[in-house]
Amino acid sequence: MLGERLDSWLRGHESLVDVLIALLLCASCVLFGLFVRADAAYFVFSLVLPLPLAVRRRKATVCAALVLGGAAVQWLTVRDGNGALPADLAVPLAVHAAAAYGPRWTGRAGLAAGLFGAVLGGLSWPLLPSSVTAHVLVGALLASTVVAAWAMGSLRRVRLAERDQRARLAVLAERTRIAREMHDIVAHSLAVVIAQADGGRYAAATSPEAGRTALATIGDCARQAMGELRRVLGVLRDGPETAEPQPGLDDVPELVDRVRAGGLDVRLVFEAPPGPIEAGFSLAAYRIVQEGLTNVLKHAGTAARAEVSVRWPGGRLEIDVLDDGPARTAGPGGGHGLAGMRERAAAYRGTVTLEPRPGGGHRLSARLPVLA
Repeated sequence: MLGERLDSWLRGHESLVDVLIALLLCASCVLFGLFVRADAAYFVFSLVLPLPLAVRRRKATVCAALVLGGAAVQWLTVRDGNGALPADLAVPLAVHAAAAYGPRWTGRAGLAAGLFGAVLGGLSWPLLPSSVTAHVLVGALLASTVVAAWAMGSLRRVRLAERDQRARLAVLAERTRIAREMHDIVAHSLAVVIAQADGGRYAAATSPEAGRTALATIGDCARQAMGELRRVLGVLRDGPETAEPQPGLDDVPELVDRVRAGGLDVRLVFEAPPGPIEAGFSLAAYRIVQEGLTNVLKHAGTAARAEVSVRWPGGRLEIDVLDDGPARTAGPGGGHGLAGMRERAAAYRGTVTLEPRPGGGHRLSARLPVLA
């Protein structure tokens, strides 16, 4: 828990962390210089090299240019005096930042400049008369440090790209889910409203009571749709923890009653779940029934008869929505509603099919295994 909080805080204060690291490195170098009584040039480079690290994530190119430029000036001016400084630790940090946070060309340029600096360092250090082997070892050590920093920065870039890709996919999936919910809610409600409005318009001329009943059903359906839309939008506004519960299989009888009140003759065969089921699974099943009845209203009208069957044979959920309306032609995709039902079912390893019935009408069948 503490580690997660620390990681979350570091992610939310990256700029502050960079400033603190730069200041800490400066302070450490200055204190070391005071301890060894270094000259003025030492203290100048102890500030010039680490300070650009304060912007290593926000302006990686600028940071790399300043640090590597400062290191070049150091080599030109004090290579025969102070030699390598503790502040030179800023060089691999700048190369890492260039590879991780800057444009790709910045990472490559930082690597090339760092390796060139390693060669120069190998030529100049150690300062005491030493063998060629000692200079080669120093140069190899500096070069390996630069390469390691560049490799770690490149790996960091890849991980950041993967994180951004996952975030984009999550946003796309959430948009798809919300669009599917909105489609199911609006399409079903409008189908009932249209059916009632058409029926009430003709019935009102001879039976005012039938017209009032149609208007009452329209109002009830609209209020139901508004409530469901508020729940969906509540997830967007407040998050899933504070949103009201979504409908589920237990609400199927109420859904059928509402459609029946809208004028469609619906027969329901409903078996209660044999045990607790996941909320998402229950919502998917409810939406499949809802979309099936919506299709009946849209394509067959209230003159047709429908039958809804919800059963649990053999450890799986079977949903069938049948109607005896006129035959209709569906495209290869079956429309957005059928595609949405298939996506919901596929999320639980299930299938949805829509087939014409021999005696007229259609059968919508969904088969969803109950996952343990």
